[in-house]
Amino acid sequence: MEMAGPVLGAGAALLGGIAANKAGQQNKAALYGQAREEENAGNAQALRVKEQARKIIGEQIAAQAGNGFRGDGGSALDALTESQVNATLDMMQVRRDAMMKARSMRAEGDMRAQQGTFNLMGSFLGAGSKIMGGMSDWATASAGQTLATGA
Repeated sequence: MEMAGPVLGAGAALLGGIAANKAGQQNKAALYGQAREEENAGNAQALRVKEQARKIIGEQIAAQAGNGFRGDGGSALDALTESQVNATLDMMQVRRDAMMKARSMRAEGDMRAQQGTFNLMGSFLGAGSKIMGGMSDWATASAGQTLATGA
């Protein structure tokens, strides 16, 4: 019966480590899922930017034609080219922002999983320490000594 306390304490330490490891893995999976959603949202936003740019460029072409400008050269073509470049840069920025958020979420997920692994390893050490302490107490008690008197 003397070993029951340390054994139960070791078991509790192991269960805590296993639970922390499982929680770390679940957090990683959840953060990776959020990262995928962030990338999907960024791609959808980039498509909206592209559609808006096409609409604006179409309006520019119509306005230029209505004002008598030819769209095949000169300042009219320069304005259209600049609009297209700006739209492309906007799309790239939206995608980059989403990618960076997703990368950050994945890094946090990896960190959470690693924390869970470290907690699991720590629980093994804690359990071993409790068992060793219990064995020492048991050996002392078996030798006819008590912990309280030391004699």
